[in-house]
Amino acid sequence: MEQVDVAIVGAGPVGAALAALLVPGGRSVRVLEARSQPSRDARTLALSQASREVLEDAGGWPETGVTPIADIHVSQKGGPGRTLITAAEQGLDALGYTVSYAALESVLEARLAAVGAGVSWGTPCEAIELGERSARIALAGGGAVEARLLVLADGGANARRIPGLSYAEKDYGQVAITGPVRTDKPHRGRAYERFTPRGPVALLPVGDRFALVWTATPAEAQRLLTLEDAAFLSELQAHFGDRAGRFVAAGPRASFPLKLRTINSTIALRTVIAGNAAQAMHPIAGQGLNIGLRDAGALAAILAADPSGDPGAGAVLEAYRRTRRRDAGRGVAFTDFLVGAFMDDRRLPTWARGLALTVLDVLPPARRWLAGRMIHGAPAS
Repeated sequence: MEQVDVAIVGAGPVGAALAALLVPGGRSVRVLEARSQPSRDARTLALSQASREVLEDAGGWPETGVTPIADIHVSQKGGPGRTLITAAEQGLDALGYTVSYAALESVLEARLAAVGAGVSWGTPCEAIELGERSARIALAGGGAVEARLLVLADGGANARRIPGLSYAEKDYGQVAITGPVRTDKPHRGRAYERFTPRGPVALLPVGDRFALVWTATPAEAQRLLTLEDAAFLSELQAHFGDRAGRFVAAGPRASFPLKLRTINSTIALRTVIAGNAAQAMHPIAGQGLNIGLRDAGALAAILAADPSGDPGAGAVLEAYRRTRRRDAGRGVAFTDFLVGAFMDDRRLPTWARGLALTVLDVLPPARRWLAGRMIHGAPAS
């Protein structure tokens, strides 16, 4: 049976980045992935400046195919108020970046190979046994891995195998429609977040086009997905407005349901739960993967502080829980609040939403505070 310091279940960006951070520090790591091969997913990711720093430390930042986000225009449909958050005001080259999932996956895969962190593809977990000194992961098809620390970064596929862990879920009753769109005006690095009574619409700059995220009810989403491109663009124009220009082209579209899911504890005996396995949230404000990468960076920093120490010791696990509790908890609460506040007039009337956006627009310290939280998360204490 293979014995390692850290076993990471899940070779997505969070698990791969964590492995790439740990191996150069001398930790023995095994990454286990149920998928038979990398996904080569075409979706667009929005990464914050803080996420870039984590990925650069891991040696997993793509050198090409990255589009900087210079500013974010925030507005609401059917009411007053808007604000503009800029990288210049934050003293940054960019507020964040867009990159394809496949490109990030490929760079991290190459980095893991370079540092000798093997990924076992097509290796789902069959059982997990936790002991005082180690965690034992039984693998489908035979074999097992024993680790002093188990990290679940698998989107939640295996957390329920661990006694005491459970999820709370909230279905927003919404679906996100995604796909590339083009306008007749250059985006100049500007992203848009437009709140509407039917849900937010986001445009993210990607190369010379935008990546669209349009939230709708399941029935409405199904109707929109079946439209011809011209009809789809016409409805998008009427729904979003012309602040980004006239929509002139659309690419293949996809959809996925929107839910909030949180775990009752991010640690268990010899175990850390990170990324989407710990918290999966609405894409509004683009916090999901960024919080997950901060999970990876925080855990790597804690383990690096004592490179020869026991990575699964109770004190280590508690330090991780304490460090990440505030950031992850506030990120979940913030996105959940935004979904409700900008869709339910009973929770926050249109005029109040407009006032909040206006206050952000005229008070630079408030705008800088909000941008800082979106980029770096909430401080640990």
